[in-house]
Amino acid sequence: MLSLSSGAALARALTLPIDGRLKGLLATRRDQLGGELAGAARFVVVQPRDPPSWVEDALGFSVFQNPGDGTWHGDPDYSPGFDVIEDHGFAYELTFEFTADFTHVVIVEKAAGIHRNFLEFCATYAPQHA
Repeated sequence: MLSLSSGAALARALTLPIDGRLKGLLATRRDQLGGELAGAARFVVVQPRDPPSWVEDALGFSVFQNPGDGTWHGDPDYSPGFDVIEDHGFAYELTFEFTADFTHVVIVEKAAGIHRNFLEFCATYAPQHA
């Protein structure tokens, strides 16, 4: 898992041997934020073999729970807690804006070894990739 909460951390991530499309997405988001993430956003990239508990620990919340009403994915009255989910073809991108000045961005790569709960959750709620 990559947990990126500063421009420096994001710059280091862009030097790693990760998918070029992921690098492109991260670089685009960096540019949209003016280069600095600190205090504005945190990016968590779910990678192969990352269990949901690691992602929850990094974020401080579960992507599978609605923070407003406490319901969990699978509950009959559940609605997702994310603000936006996007299917980029190679990965899903979820944004969580709990305050007006900070955004959590979770990127779930569509790769072998990604925990199926993440992939199934994202596939359920994401619009189809064109």
